[in-house]
Amino acid sequence: MESYTHLIGLADQVTSHEDQVKSYEDEVKTYADQVSSYKGLVQNLENVVTKLSDKLSEVDSEMITKENLVKQHAKVAEDAVSELFRSASNNATISRSLQERSNMLIKISEEKSQPEADIEQLKSNIDACEREINSLKYELHIVAEELEIRNEEKNMSTVRSAEVADKQHLEGSKKIAKLEAECQRLRGLFRKKLHGPATMA
Repeated sequence: MESYTHLIGLADQVTSHEDQVKSYEDEVKTYADQVSSYKGLVQNLENVVTKLSDKLSEVDSEMITKENLVKQHAKVAEDAVSELFRSASNNATISRSLQERSNMLIKISEEKSQPEADIEQLKSNIDACEREINSLKYELHIVAEELEIRNEEKNMSTVRSAEVADKQHLEGSKKIAKLEAECQRLRGLFRKKLHGPATMA
């Protein structure tokens, strides 16, 4: 009778351990799903940075075009002033031409302010993107710590699942590092392009 009672106790312990293992496996799967979700967020952020970079290139090209127009019209205005001194008889015609050029310069200057505003918006978007990346890194760090705790608590039957989750976390961390490098490159490109037209002028 004592042996039978002992066997029943062992069976209950086995059942309890199996339930605990099942609970650990469910928790590891939950964290693995979170890591997978974070990887999707990182991919979306990479797409946002790519679009912002393309938009920045477009705005920079538009600014260069408008600056060239300003230079062209300024040259025409200078030529018109020289002609004014050379030929007083054409004073009225030249005055109208100067007025037209002046109006055009004002219009171009107003249009030029829009790309500058777009650049500021792009800078704001990039900053927001970087803040979101930092937040995501923190969340990944928390998940990694939780996974480490669970890995220490679970038995050998859950090691494979934990390794898969750790691998997914590592891949997510690598993508974040890649995205940070891209943001750094984008900021460098932004500064280079922003100072480029100023140097030409």
